Amino acid sequence: MKKMWRGLMTGILGTSMLLGSLGSVSAATVPKDIQGHWAQGQLQEWLDRGYLGGYPDGTVKPNKAITRGEYVTMVNRLLGFTSKATVTFKDMKSTNWNYSEVAKAVEAGYIGGYEDNTFRPNNPLTRQEAAVITAKLLKLSTNTTSNKFKDNAQIAAWAKGAVAAAVEKKIVNGYPDGTFGPKRSLTRAEAVGIINTSAVYYPGSGTGGGVTPTPTPTATPTPTATPTPTAAPGGSTGGGSGGGNGGGGTVTTPTVSGATYGNVGSVTADVYLTPSVTGAVYYVVAPYIADVTAPTALQVEKGQISNGTASGIHGSVATVANTKVTFSVYGLNPGTEYATYIALADATGNLSTVTTVRLTTAQATTSSISLFEPGQVGTVTADVYVKYGVTGGDTTPVRYVVLPANEKAPTATQIALGQNGSGTALAAPWTNTLTFTPGVKHTQTLTGLAANTAYKVYVIAGSDSQWSPVEIIQIHTK
Repeated sequence: MKKMWRGLMTGILGTSMLLGSLGSVSAATVPKDIQGHWAQGQLQEWLDRGYLGGYPDGTVKPNKAITRGEYVTMVNRLLGFTSKATVTFKDMKSTNWNYSEVAKAVEAGYIGGYEDNTFRPNNPLTRQEAAVITAKLLKLSTNTTSNKFKDNAQIAAWAKGAVAAAVEKKIVNGYPDGTFGPKRSLTRAEAVGIINTSAVYYPGSGTGGGVTPTPTPTATPTPTATPTPTAAPGGSTGGGSGGGNGGGGTVTTPTVSGATYGNVGSVTADVYLTPSVTGAVYYVVAPYIADVTAPTALQVEKGQISNGTASGIHGSVATVANTKVTFSVYGLNPGTEYATYIALADATGNLSTVTTVRLTTAQATTSSISLFEPGQVGTVTADVYVKYGVTGGDTTPVRYVVLPANEKAPTATQIALGQNGSGTALAAPWTNTLTFTPGVKHTQTLTGLAANTAYKVYVIAGSDSQWSPVEIIQIHTK
């Protein structure tokens, strides 16, 4: 197993984008061989910012297989790795152009050599090897090895956990036909997407001390993929702009309809929408400012606002085509106007344009809920955190109701009476009245839940004479 792992880590690096060592492509023009490519936006961004070099003939060759030596060069430069290890690989001489880059990669701990003590810098990097490098680089948990790919049996045992982890983070995706293609060579375009997204997830600063990747400041394109006989028939980079359908044909852009908000409290809100495709909805929430540009779809996918910094409130929700989706946002401030920026991604990573939903939270009262958010969630239990009032204030009853996420929302009066949205009385553990010190965060454990089920938790504070605005969060058991 140790030898197998070592061999795998070695075969995980490659990308034919020599970051400037193959010449340059002018940022003023778009190279012909990336025009209409599913990754055009991100490739052009990297060219403009100097992260990626073109070939002497002015091409980028996005569908060309990447080599191990090229890939480590890209990773090192984007993440800022500079420390070097002693390199003893039989096939790596100090005169090799990428000798120092391999030394940096070994020191950083995300790559190794083969059993015969070779590095093989010119070998193409396979997709399963790229997943292992990603997991190693980002310290992802590889305990889960299950996935739904049709060619799951072709994924090597030493790569299954890494593939599952990288796919879960949407750093590496599968193909439109439901396969992963573990032994296919990674393309230059796929490598740019994987490394760019890895930089966002990199432990610590998020950029490893190197340059900060900034998404292309234009809407995500809807290209027609360029078929290349030698290229893998699918784009599959979690960070690719426009997704990946490298096998040819027109990409259908996902769309969002009916985006609006439901219940809005002082610190939480519900957002509703209907997606056109099965995939995932990404959202970013920020105070609304009239003259601030909305983030791009790629920024929303990464949880960023328009200046490229991470939003304090962001997330994603799985979607089913033409089925209403609801998600809760929390951590809001009372009496504040917010914008929720929404982008939809299909199963291959194609992104919709950004939809904006604006809402204004309710004003706070002396007994208002000031914090309401989910904590640890299990299979049949879940923790929620709640705080109301101010330190030293009057003690006020807090009432909550737990309902399946698809049920009608109750009013404040119904919650106070322990009822659902139809007025039917509920019993414990689906409702309860809490008494705890104001201004102090209280942990409430919900019990009796069903596994793998979405619930909404509604809470109010006050009395019969005056109830606070209804606050709501959504949880999903494991």
